[in-house]
Amino acid sequence: MASLLGKIFGDSPKTTAVPKAFTIQVDPVKFGLSVTPQGPVHIQLEALKQKMTKLSSNVENNLMLSIRASTKKNSELAASAFQFDEEYIQKNKFEMEYLTLAYSSFQGLDEGQLKTLEDARMILLQLERLAQFALNIADKTPFVEFANIQELHKDEYGLKPMGDITAEMIKKAVEAFVSGNAKHASETIAMLKEIEDIYNKAVAKIKAEVTDENIISLTGILSILNHVKASADISCDIARHFC
Repeated sequence: MASLLGKIFGDSPKTTAVPKAFTIQVDPVKFGLSVTPQGPVHIQLEALKQKMTKLSSNVENNLMLSIRASTKKNSELAASAFQFDEEYIQKNKFEMEYLTLAYSSFQGLDEGQLKTLEDARMILLQLERLAQFALNIADKTPFVEFANIQELHKDEYGLKPMGDITAEMIKKAVEAFVSGNAKHASETIAMLKEIEDIYNKAVAKIKAEVTDENIISLTGILSILNHVKASADISCDIARHFC
């Protein structure tokens, strides 16, 4: 009977190899966690903010890389976005999660310090979403066709400028948290109008051009546009906490 069930459902794996999903090479022991702050709390939180800046920069770069890969139909570039995410972004996120949770939960910090950590946790969750959106864009690379694939920095739907603006919005939104300067937050929100203008023109162009022959490609391009627009919206969600 066991043999029959094995044939139906598949035998149990005979190896204890660790699945690829669990191979992030990060050792939490190296984070220096403790129930008491290591040195002055403001220095600890400043170091945390600098790590957030680094994570944000990596996410911005991978978003632009993924857009470039898709608009140039460059599968190798798309693959490098996944590699970059695994080697840098996932590790940064792992460390930031441990630090923010440990500091806020176990160190008995004051109300203002806990608010800083609450904001950091909020941004971390949003950056996780943005990082995944970049990979979703890279995934579309084999299935979309752009007319100006050979022209550097150009595509007929404005994705390159959308990506550049969105990356700057993410940077400014996180900087508003790091520096405490509300001007960065208000500038982020103001930039959304330009994103919306490009997006609306691109969607109208797609709807006017779609046929049975190009519907797969244009649906993929529409998906990329939506992911970039959603990324810009997320940057504004972050910024609104610091206006």
